Amino acid sequence: MRKILSYITVLFMTGILIQSCKGNSGGDGEAVAGDTLTTEASLLTIVDHGGYTIVDVADPWNDSTRLARYVIVPRDSALPDVLPDGTLIRTPVENAVVYSSVHARVMRELGGINAVKGVADAGYFTMPEIVDGLKNGRVVDVGNSMSPDVERIVALSPDAIMVSPFQNAGHGAIAVLGAPVVECADYMEETPLGRAEWVKFFGELTGRRSAADSIYNKVKADYQSLASLVPDGVHRPMVITEKVADGVWYVPGGKSYMARMLADAGAVYPWVDDTSAGSLQLDFPTVFNKAHDADFWLIRNYGQELTLDALRSDYKPNSEFKAFTHGGVYACNTAESTLFEDFPFHPESLLREYINIFHPGLTGDSTLVYYRKAK
Repeated sequence: MRKILSYITVLFMTGILIQSCKGNSGGDGEAVAGDTLTTEASLLTIVDHGGYTIVDVADPWNDSTRLARYVIVPRDSALPDVLPDGTLIRTPVENAVVYSSVHARVMRELGGINAVKGVADAGYFTMPEIVDGLKNGRVVDVGNSMSPDVERIVALSPDAIMVSPFQNAGHGAIAVLGAPVVECADYMEETPLGRAEWVKFFGELTGRRSAADSIYNKVKADYQSLASLVPDGVHRPMVITEKVADGVWYVPGGKSYMARMLADAGAVYPWVDDTSAGSLQLDFPTVFNKAHDADFWLIRNYGQELTLDALRSDYKPNSEFKAFTHGGVYACNTAESTLFEDFPFHPESLLREYINIFHPGLTGDSTLVYYRKAK
C-alpha cells in the first residue's frame, strides 16, 4: 500500500509541476497593466489582465514582501503564450481541500461548495453539505490542520489547498506536494470591510466574480449604513472581549478588524493605540489594570451557556470587573452559534449585534442573534 501511495505521490507532484511550468513558460516576472478589482483590502490585490487574472497576497508581517502571487486562468480558456511568474490556478477549482469552515462557508454562499472535497479540523464544520459529505464519503477528513494526513490529501489530487498562514510558520509537507496552496490571510486585515472584500478572491477561485461583487457591494452598503446610525456625540462605553485561559488573555490588537468594528459600533476599546493587527497575549493583571471599568464584556465560549457563577468559578477575580457587577457581560456559545462562520465575510451582521448591545434602539430592532446576556 505504501508503494502505491508513493507512486501516486510521484505522479501527482510530477503532473502539477508540469502544469505549473507550462503556466509560467515565457513569463518575465511582471504583468502588464490591468483593471484592479479590489479597493478596501490592504493585503489582497486582484487585477484583471484580460486573458488571466493576477491575485497578490501581501505578507501581513512584513510590509516589504509578498506572501504569494496567483495567476488565474479559466479552465475553458487556452493558456496565454506568455504569463507572469506566479502559482497557476485553473478556475473554477473543482477539487479543493479547505482548512477553515469560514472559507467553506463563503464558497457555499458563492455556489461553489461542491468543490470542497476535503477538510481539516472536521469537527468544526457545521454546514450540512460538509457534515453529510463526511458521513457519506463525498468529503474527506484530512485530519488536524497543524499536521494533516498528507496521504489523504495526495489521494484527493486537489487543485487548491486553502490554508490560513501564520507568522514564521510554513505549511509542512503540503508545501511540496505541488498543488496550489492558497494563502487565506483575510483574518489579518485591519478593517471589517477589508476582510469582507476577500469574497472577491473566492469569487475568482469559484468562477463566480459577478456573484462575489454583488455580495460585497451589499455588505459594504449595509455596514456603512449601520455605522452611520451611531451619532458623534453619543456616550461610547468601554468594551473588553474574551477572558483569561491558562494564564493568558488574548485580546484583539489595536489595528485589528475587530478593534475597528468595536469603534464603528460606538464603543471605546482599551487597546485602540496598539499597532498590531493580530492578537495580544496578556495576563489578567494587565487587562484588569487597564479595563476594570469596562461597561461591557463580550465572551465567546464553546459548550454550555456561560453564566456569571461559572465565570466567577472559573477565576474569582473575574467578578471584580464593572461589567460583571453591572450586568454588562454577554456571551456567545460558538458550539451552537454560527458567529465564526458568518461575521468574517458578513461583518454587518456582527456590527448590528454590537450596536444593539451598546446602543439599544438605534437599529430599530434590538434582537440579538449571537450573544446572550449572562445571568
